[in-house]
Amino acid sequence: MSMDHPNLQLVSQRSGPATSTADQLRAELNEFRTWRCHHDEAFSNHFVKLQLWQVNRLKNTHAHLLKDERYRAATEFFLSDMYGGLDLTELANEVERALPIASRLLPDSVLRTSGIALELNSLTGELDQRMTEILFEDMKIEEVTAETYCEAYRRTSHQEARIRQLDLFAALGLGLDRYVRSRVIYATFKLAFRPAHLAGFGGLYDFLEKGFAVMKPMGSAVEFINSFAQVERTISAKIMNGDPNPFGTS
Repeated sequence: MSMDHPNLQLVSQRSGPATSTADQLRAELNEFRTWRCHHDEAFSNHFVKLQLWQVNRLKNTHAHLLKDERYRAATEFFLSDMYGGLDLTELANEVERALPIASRLLPDSVLRTSGIALELNSLTGELDQRMTEILFEDMKIEEVTAETYCEAYRRTSHQEARIRQLDLFAALGLGLDRYVRSRVIYATFKLAFRPAHLAGFGGLYDFLEKGFAVMKPMGSAVEFINSFAQVERTISAKIMNGDPNPFGTS
């Protein structure tokens, strides 16, 4: 039986063509504001507990990338800044204040990459909220374990959304990689550093700048993205098939 969560019904709508880059940014941040964890302290504590467990799991699974000089910074960026540390509350405030100015100062291609980052963060949060509900309210667990996590994962039955999540991860990585290697786009972006901070969207600019910085040393992001995404797709399939050890740990 499907256990669709109302928020996740928006996934297919968000993946369609946006009327503009600015509208996409506003829509993702408005969706972020509706998260239950912003209005329910007990739920927020459980939500954070789940996210911490997942970040640790991802670090263990992709330890080989963290040990590789070429990929360490990019892996840390995606696991920490993107998944666990992007402050969308401040970004939401920035967008409300300064998006028209940002749209004039930054290349539209760079702003579209921002939209992908926010959609990835938003979708991840929606999936994590549903997992939190199942784990701590339906299953009434105290601590997340691999066994309880996999059971909750199967109960969500949101495979389309999880595929979309990995597609967005790939699109974000490739977008950052492509634009940092475009001399014209990257030069235009760098020139906007001071105006961006003066105009009040320094947080958005700094996030993009860090994303560009971690991509630059790799030469190409394709191998990194393919490695990360393929491992996660394999784990997802193993969980859904009831594999007793989907994460490959003893």
